[in-house]
Formats: sequence, structure tokens, C-alpha cells
Amino acid sequence: MIRFDYNYFMEEAIGPEHGITVGELDGLRTLASEALNRMAREKAEGRLGFLEIPYDDTVVRSIEKFRKSAADRFSSLAVIGIGGSALGAQALRNALSHLYLNELDERKRKKRLKVYFFDNVDPFEILAATDVMDVRETLFLVISKSGGTTETNANFAILLSMLKKKVGKHYREQVVAITDPEKGVLRKIADDEGFATFPVPQNVGGRFSVLSAVGLVPAAFMGIDIGGLLSGARTATERYYGMDLFRNAPLLCAAFHYLFDRARGKRINVLMPYTRKLFLFADWYRQLWAESLGKNRDIEGRPVVSGLTPMPALGTIDQHSQLQLYLEGPNDKVITFLKLNEFGCDVEIPDFYPGIPEVDYISRKSLRGLNRFEESATEMVLREAHRPSAAIILPRLDAEIIGELILFLEMQTAYAGYLYGINPYDQPAVEQGKQFTFGLLDRPGFERFREEFERGSSKRDDYIL
Repeated sequence: MIRFDYNYFMEEAIGPEHGITVGELDGLRTLASEALNRMAREKAEGRLGFLEIPYDDTVVRSIEKFRKSAADRFSSLAVIGIGGSALGAQALRNALSHLYLNELDERKRKKRLKVYFFDNVDPFEILAATDVMDVRETLFLVISKSGGTTETNANFAILLSMLKKKVGKHYREQVVAITDPEKGVLRKIADDEGFATFPVPQNVGGRFSVLSAVGLVPAAFMGIDIGGLLSGARTATERYYGMDLFRNAPLLCAAFHYLFDRARGKRINVLMPYTRKLFLFADWYRQLWAESLGKNRDIEGRPVVSGLTPMPALGTIDQHSQLQLYLEGPNDKVITFLKLNEFGCDVEIPDFYPGIPEVDYISRKSLRGLNRFEESATEMVLREAHRPSAAIILPRLDAEIIGELILFLEMQTAYAGYLYGINPYDQPAVEQGKQFTFGLLDRPGFERFREEFERGSSKRDDYIL
């Protein structure tokens, strides 16, 4: 099981100016209890699907059945989605599949499909990907809960056209839609076309959907144990759900971030793993945290400013990039290391110019040992500089531990939203940008947004050098 080490969040480690006291945590018990009650109430109302999907093994069985029937027909998978429809699957690929899966030959891939993600509207990217992807041997997975996501639809339109040109009338056999089980334009298209489909539960938002078919279908084709993911998620749910503040690590982690924000003015939330295998989890977490907590109104409609700005970092790379700022810049950051105890592999450093002490000292050491020492040294220099840091510790890297980590971070984010008194499951500000985009694209019904944009977007030429 994963553990949460908050020693260096505390005032006895980094001093009372920047550390949190036991008394401050005790003073948050009432607010924490209200957060627990709110989660229980919303779960009972059927609103928190992310806590329910770990218990739905029928999805795993249907995905595995489909994978077995389809895997031999394809060499690659194209995942078409954006935000929560792509970031989670990317994190799973890095953590639990081969880092360079697409570069492996067929023998080393062992029936795992190469995976290409189409999660941006970038002509450079889509043209580069389709240069190396054999469309005739690709399974296309389009992911959108509503089917109204402009970026996803644009990429799907381009790739579907390519597919039709290459395979003709049999194109339907190469398309899978993951969408709302009953409504939405993608559901209608999929039903009309006869595409294979998997459901996104109606009570699961995109950024909380990685353990639904959204993440599990691509994971299965990458050779990941999707049953293990759900098993680990159940472990986290049963370990933490309903527990009080000091027995509930996700709630306690949320409480620390809330206190660092409200009582210490620290408003940057850094998640820093020390292996590239976990770096895309920091990227996935960035969306989860930012879109959930960046709100200017609480649930009563009152003005509020909530949420620390999430920042991904990667050790040891960012020791030579961001660490100088973390140590001597503004003390406004809360750093959480994502630690991995057992790598399950290592590489020995050979003799390196014996007799030259400036380089010989690394001889016969190991990369894992060096990695661990650098992680520990960074943790210590942050403490010495009175900069708060904690660690989420993973015992090993497998599907169950990753499933547990996902639920931990989802619960932490939800609890943080409750502590702030906001709705962590909506994203109203994002919708306004979509409306302006619809207007500029001449979508019927959005004409006034084009007019508003044209009135408000004028710029002075003399301010452009």
C-alpha cells in the first residue's frame, strides 16, 4: 500500500513561519468532518461515480473480451480525445507499459499495440503521427462523453477520412467510441454507424474518468492489468473513505494544502516524481487539480479564490532546472515527492577513469542508488531552506499500486474542493472559451459570441513591436 510522509510539512522540521502545527491541523477537524459528510451525502445521491467504478468488474470483462477479439487484427491504436480523455491513458502507458512501446519490434511488443495520442489541434503533430502510423492496421478509439468537443471532432474527422480512403466500406470495423451510454452526438453517430462502443458513466467527469473505459480500453491494448488497476483503487477507497482526518491520508494531504494556502500564502502545488515512469502522472494530476479547484464562487455563489497552481516537475532533471527557484526564490511552493521504493531494475555504473577522483567516485555505483541519493539530497536541502515538502511513497510499480495512487489523488482533490467550499466537479470558466470558439467557427446559435469577440479583441498596433 502507498504511504503519505508529511514530516517536512510540519513546523518542527521547517520552522513555525513556514511549517504547519499540530494545533492548526486540530483546528481543521470540524471543516474536515464537514468534508467527509459532504462526500458521503453526494455519494449517496449517486453523484460521485469515480468512487463507484472500481467496483464494476463487468467493464473489465467486456473490455478484455473485445481486446482478445481485436488485438490480432491491429498493430496500433489511435486514441482521439483531449484533457481527461487522453491524459490518464498517457500516464498509464508511461507507468505500466514500456516507455518506448512504439519503437519495439513486434516480437518484443508481445501483442501490445503501438499507441498514438491525438489530443491537440496541431497540424505538425497529426501529420507527423500519420506518417509513421499504418492507418490500415490501426484501431481508432474516439473518446468524448458528449461528442461535442471541438478538438476531438476535428481530429476524428481528419483521421476518419483517412481511414475511409484506405479501407473503404469496412472502416466501421476499425472505430470504437467511448461516450455517454444514452445521449449525446457521439452516441448518436456511433449508433447510426454501428461502431463498437464502451460507456462513460453519466456521473463521472472527464478528469475523474481514467479508471472507466476511458483509460481502461487503451490500457488493455497496451498490455496493462486493468483488473489490477481497479483492485488497487478499491484498496484506496476501503482504506480511506469515511475515515477521520488523521487516518485519512488523502484528506490530510488536502488539509495541508488548504492550510499552506490560507495560513501561509503558498499557492503553488508541485508534484515531483524521480522517474520518468511517473512523470505523466504529474501531468494528469495538473489537470485534475487545476480544473477541479480553480473556482471564483463557492457552492453558495459567494466570491472565493481557491486552489493552488499545480506544477509538474521531474527529478533529477529539474534539480538542474527549477530547484534553484524552489530553494532561493519565493517561498510560495508546496512540494510533494512521488517516491518509488522498488524500481525492480538497476544499471551498474562501470569503472570510469580510475585515478581521476573528480569522476572515479561514481565507479561501481548504480543508477538507482544515484537516483535515490539525489532524491534524498533534494528533500534535505528543501528542509534546510525551510521549504515544505512531503512524499507519497509507492512500494513498487504495478497496476494495483497505480490504481491506488489514482484514487488517492482523486480523493485528495475532491476533499480539497470541499474544504474550500466549492464544486470540484464542474468547470464553468472553460465553457466560456468554448462558446467563443463556437462563434468563431460559425456554429449555429453562437453568433453573439463571435460579435462579442470581434468587439472585445481589438489591439493597438503601437503596442506590438
